[in-house]
Amino acid sequence: MNVLTRFLAALRALAAVALLAMMLVTIVDVTMRIVLNELVLGAVELVQLALVATVFLALPDTLLRGEHITVDVVDQSLSPKALGRLRRIAAIATALLVVVLAWRTIPPALDTIEIGDLTTDLQISLVWYWLPLVIGAVAGAVAATVYAVREFAGRSADGATPESTARHASDAGDD
Repeated sequence: MNVLTRFLAALRALAAVALLAMMLVTIVDVTMRIVLNELVLGAVELVQLALVATVFLALPDTLLRGEHITVDVVDQSLSPKALGRLRRIAAIATALLVVVLAWRTIPPALDTIEIGDLTTDLQISLVWYWLPLVIGAVAGAVAATVYAVREFAGRSADGATPESTARHASDAGDD
């Protein structure tokens, strides 16, 4: 397991912890509302923070593995060669999009540090909202670029060539 894969696995584990925290805060908040007619102060802020962490910390590993959402409406009608070209175009477009996302998240994150913005209820620094977003976007840009390079080298995340993946998909539809 190389350094990038280990780092992205750690981010994925943090995303899972954030998801668990989000679920626990929601369960406690709903339970307190039903049982005690009280709410958890700052529950919305905590859930928002956990949601940002869940999405952006899981993004890089998802991109590196090529497990992002794809719409394969036209895949059945394309030749394996054309499908390979389409996958490479999609990979480079994804990499470019995530690089721009990473680039565009850094200035507002730095502004938040300079200004010192806080949440309303719990007075949490908004830096904690931006941190997983920036880390995830930058790591996602690296992961998407690595994935695109693999696609151009003729290897997908699982080591299969686009042509063999297309043949396997068309074979699966024959059952």
